[in-house]
Amino acid sequence: MIVYEKEDTYVLIAQQDHARISGDLMAAWQEELLGERISEVIQAAYEHDRSWAGLDVDPIWNDAAGRPYSFRDFPPNIRFLHYRHGIDELERINPYAAVLSSLLYTMLAERADTPETRAFVSREKGRQANIQAELGLYMETLHYHLNALVLCDELSLFLCMEPPGTPIRQYEWFASGFVYPQPRGCGGRRIKAQWQGDHVVVLSEGPFARPVDTVLAYKEVCKGETKQLGIAAAYKQAELRSHRVRFLVGEVK
Repeated sequence: MIVYEKEDTYVLIAQQDHARISGDLMAAWQEELLGERISEVIQAAYEHDRSWAGLDVDPIWNDAAGRPYSFRDFPPNIRFLHYRHGIDELERINPYAAVLSSLLYTMLAERADTPETRAFVSREKGRQANIQAELGLYMETLHYHLNALVLCDELSLFLCMEPPGTPIRQYEWFASGFVYPQPRGCGGRRIKAQWQGDHVVVLSEGPFARPVDTVLAYKEVCKGETKQLGIAAAYKQAELRSHRVRFLVGEVK
């Protein structure tokens, strides 16, 4: 669950709804840049957070922080168990999407050196080696696809982690922009994003063949109701809302 706080409410966005935005972005990526396995890469973007599907049905309360748990602080013993099961499911459907999802999760997990992350990373590296050997993957292409997934994931998080229209300088993670991957081992360039009103995000440049129209689905839960009903019940009865957003390339000040 992605969570941010307003004065009287919490805004909660299910990870699968966040992943759908990632998929919409990847589906607009220039095909000649993605090269091979286009449909599998697009599916990876849409499905990379399927591990959270069960966890997001009933959000839970973080007593220490005094707010709902989000993906940033969710208990690791539960989180990594679901990560593994979600990637297991994806591997049965699409092994290439599974290896991309696994690589994304291990990259994030390696930022924290804990017993839980070490065990998860060790297990997933075994999975990655097996899939790479089975499919005979070209590593340069795999890494480009992974970096493309990271960009789509982060642009979606840009939509989800703060209210629409928030100035870029107020973002904890994205104030310095995003890495725009370049094919054929050329590294990456940094691009900037900026809200233009509440429904348009302008990118300084990008790999997309067209403007990307997507929908941000969310629930807004009153803080008073979380105290009366508990976060799970308050979330369940809250209305599912939607907010239209378009990504396009233009001038970023």
